[in-house]
Amino acid sequence: MNQQRFFANGIPQVLERRPEIAGKLLTLEQVETIAEHNDRAIIPVSGDCLEGAQVLDGGWVAVDFTRFPAPPRYKSRGGDGSEDLCLCYAVFPGQRTPVVMCKAYAGVWGPWQMVGTRYDLSHPYNCGMEAKRILGVLFASWDAAGQLLWERDPDSFPEQLGTMPTIRGGELMPLRTGAARSDKPGDRGGD
Repeated sequence: MNQQRFFANGIPQVLERRPEIAGKLLTLEQVETIAEHNDRAIIPVSGDCLEGAQVLDGGWVAVDFTRFPAPPRYKSRGGDGSEDLCLCYAVFPGQRTPVVMCKAYAGVWGPWQMVGTRYDLSHPYNCGMEAKRILGVLFASWDAAGQLLWERDPDSFPEQLGTMPTIRGGELMPLRTGAARSDKPGDRGGD
């Protein structure tokens, strides 16, 4: 694989030459190899779970592997309600194995880095999940025709990922596949 094909130098309005990727999904090993040789890359998007954030299936995103998403700017805490998008390695709910995905960064919940979907209005629900790794921050998006949809200055993102909890959930715990059954009468636990 020629890593220089992925180098992002500036933000073009139109992606004239888009890299060819064998298969639809990038593996963690491919991303690590790209990041080893480049601080920034343009990679393909497969899936519609960020269409509400203008990251479109069949399109492209620019990722900076040296920058990370900032905590969400909650309106309830005086923010503008925006959140950063990231490239992560996570297990989508209902699946067993982690894969590389583009997701919205939701913040830190206890010891977990949390990410989530941002579907367009045709999907009634979004979902959140634990990210096993945050690989970098997204700073531009193009549609399948290569037209720029949005961009941000990559230097506006933090150089380190936050570790202090930003999500308060009381006694809630993440749902785990194959949860243990309760011994309480009438409680169906993991059913």
